[in-house]
Amino acid sequence: MLKVYRAYEERKAAAGAVDFEDLLERTIRLYEADAGALAELRSRYRAFTVDEYQDVNLLQQTLLELWLGDRDDLCVVGDDYQSIYGFTGASAEHLLALRGRARVFRLEQNYRSTPQVLALANRLVPRLGGAEKRLLAVAPDGPEPELRALGDPGEEGAFVVGRVRALHAEGVPLEEIAILFRTNARSADYEEVLHAAGIPFQGASLLARDGARGLRKRLRGATGPAREAVERAARELGWLQQPPDGLGEREQVRQNDLGRLVALALELGEAGLPEFEEELEARFGASAGTGVHLLTLHRAKGLEWDAVFLPRVEEGELPVRRGDVDEERRLLYVGITRARRHLALSWSGRPSRFLEELGVERPRPARRAPAEPDTPVVAALKAWRLERSRADEVPAYVVFHNSTLEEIAARRPRTLRELASVPGVGPAKLERYGADVLAALAGG
Repeated sequence: MLKVYRAYEERKAAAGAVDFEDLLERTIRLYEADAGALAELRSRYRAFTVDEYQDVNLLQQTLLELWLGDRDDLCVVGDDYQSIYGFTGASAEHLLALRGRARVFRLEQNYRSTPQVLALANRLVPRLGGAEKRLLAVAPDGPEPELRALGDPGEEGAFVVGRVRALHAEGVPLEEIAILFRTNARSADYEEVLHAAGIPFQGASLLARDGARGLRKRLRGATGPAREAVERAARELGWLQQPPDGLGEREQVRQNDLGRLVALALELGEAGLPEFEEELEARFGASAGTGVHLLTLHRAKGLEWDAVFLPRVEEGELPVRRGDVDEERRLLYVGITRARRHLALSWSGRPSRFLEELGVERPRPARRAPAEPDTPVVAALKAWRLERSRADEVPAYVVFHNSTLEEIAARRPRTLRELASVPGVGPAKLERYGADVLAALAGG
């Protein structure tokens, strides 16, 4: 890290550029060196208010003290329970240090969340440390938060989709629903799940991240089948079929995104790059300003929704591997308190240690019931899929997921138009597999 940081500073200096921290540092140096400039500023600004004071870092605090001098005309607002930016150098210690020399007003009445949501959040309070406080609800009663163990990530995604649909049917606007996750790597999971379910979404997008942007840039001017061009471009960008353990979050996200794009290209078979781009936009291009919100927990700070989902509350995700456990606990507290009325926490892997603090006794992933035998129609579709996947030299799921085959079997479409209405059957798959699927249905 020292070598990386030194190289960053050298390149920045060579380019004659400054970053935001440089602006703060140069301002501090100016006022420390120029008493006249500091006196002029102090004569102009006599009182200061600082919001989100728990997120102030050392440079910001130093600048604030220079502005103030020996005066005490300062008002700060903050909550050390929401101090979640330690990785940027922020510290709630500046806020907590004021307790002995400032008048303190406790703002413990919460006008956002139901008593049930706050009761769950307050279970984390004994381990949050800092200044003791307890949120008191003003809003009327609401439903109890859901804490659900699921069998696998697919089942967890289906649970979230099912609850989103149910809430929307009850009158909750999609724009008042949020799915919050710990890392950007989870964004594409829920983009794909919501797209397959026909639910619009907004917020984080695979297409806006480094992997997709770099790959699309490399594909400019390329020709031939998408599967070949995309895999070649991804490998040139450093994509690995089996990335090693221990990658940093940013690189892990990039590898995951490139892998999804390669899988999508394989799924499209012999389709060209225009069809690949069209499918990318259809599957991952979120409609601006509409639909369910997808955000990381950090980006959700300061926001609120009627319904909030917190999936993957698991060891390695929340708390994230090698993370500051105390700060990760505060991050969960922030996520819980984004919900006004409806809240659901779920997990399908090793349950997070924080779940025990929330009162969930020794949680374990739910055991999946023994699978029922496939119906003759599903069995016929799977047999066709296996034969087709072997012929195309692709994994079976690239042709169709099990859930899509089961939905096709349940609907028994008789025409291509009816088949096109099945979730998971896009234009490219309809053109490639449609006639074969209808034939398999007729014989099943």
